[in-house]
Amino acid sequence: MYKILNNDLIREYVDSTPEIRNLLLGSDDSIDKIEVSEIGDGNLNFVYIIKGLKKSIILKQAVPFLRCVGEEYPLSRVRMTFEIEALKTEKEICPDFVPQIYYSSHDMSLVVMQNLDSHKILRGEMINREVFPLLSEHISTFLADTLFYTSDFYLSSAQKKEDVKKFINIELCKITEDFIFTHPYEENDTNEYNPELDMSVVKNFRQNRDVKTAVAKMRYKFMSEAQALLHGDLHTGSIMLNKKETYVIDPEFAFYGPIGFDVGIYLANLVMSYFSLKKDENEYRDYVREMIKDTWDMFASKFKANMIEHEKNTKSLQWDYPQGMEHFEHFVDIFIDGIFSDSIGFMACEMFRRTVGLAKVADVAGIKDLKRRAKIEKNILECASKLITSKYENIDEIIKEIQEYDR
Repeated sequence: MYKILNNDLIREYVDSTPEIRNLLLGSDDSIDKIEVSEIGDGNLNFVYIIKGLKKSIILKQAVPFLRCVGEEYPLSRVRMTFEIEALKTEKEICPDFVPQIYYSSHDMSLVVMQNLDSHKILRGEMINREVFPLLSEHISTFLADTLFYTSDFYLSSAQKKEDVKKFINIELCKITEDFIFTHPYEENDTNEYNPELDMSVVKNFRQNRDVKTAVAKMRYKFMSEAQALLHGDLHTGSIMLNKKETYVIDPEFAFYGPIGFDVGIYLANLVMSYFSLKKDENEYRDYVREMIKDTWDMFASKFKANMIEHEKNTKSLQWDYPQGMEHFEHFVDIFIDGIFSDSIGFMACEMFRRTVGLAKVADVAGIKDLKRRAKIEKNILECASKLITSKYENIDEIIKEIQEYDR
């Protein structure tokens, strides 16, 4: 039977759940030997670290409301079911980039997993100007593999449709539809603004026909194109890492959607980190620009390689003729061009919403000089407006555009 856990109840729960107790303690050890502390600071769920005599673990539980608001904002606990299933799927595809799952319970809406105590959140590390030489390699692999191996290019038609059905994540998709694609573009009470931000800039993009049309197009894509299983919230706060290892966490927003969404959301967070840097931080600015370029280039290369390798192994009749593979590669290039276009559109939407919407990024929102922050936010909004209304051929053109607005 479901109950909301707290520090005291967790001890009772652990003691009555052998799968968890045995991870932490020997058979003769008292449950009093474990230490429990809440560490979560997210919007949705409660997260605890549990330290035992044998090891430490993370316990994450969904409650029937939005944690950051309280019981007045009801939210189904089923989101934990989606997170558990997404973690299992991602772990199977990318075992090196997903934490170990030790135990899960749909009835209790909780998951117990590896404690990444030698890793830190990417966003905070970028704010501290840390460099991670393997990050783009790791994230591009995670994106290319999770998005390919859950798509129609790899799964059978029947399996893909069953998986789409399994990940109908109605409530959290609605949150995305509202907070990324709707509220930032209207006068909505959930929006929050830097008091120094020039509101005429906000008004300009809200009343710009081409911007509003492009955002509506991206919203429709998000709602209607079930291309692959998405993480659904892949920003720099959903990645834990050190110099050697990278882990992607928190896929509670997982559902089947357009491939470019995950790619675009991640790239947007790198772009906003870049805008937040001071003009004299030349070395780190170069590093972040390189991350943006490398992430896309490596993703595109790996996704293409996955498609070509799979086609060669399956040898479908559709491309079984002398020039078949050449023609198939042409199709792949066109398809990846479409992902690129979608990624830039979703990137722009994320830049809009993280600037004027409810949820901010600490890279920018943490800047204490509000006038400097407002100038950065103005640049982000104007750049996003240009990105979503223009056509680009490659990532180098995107980087050049970003630099044009980096004033």
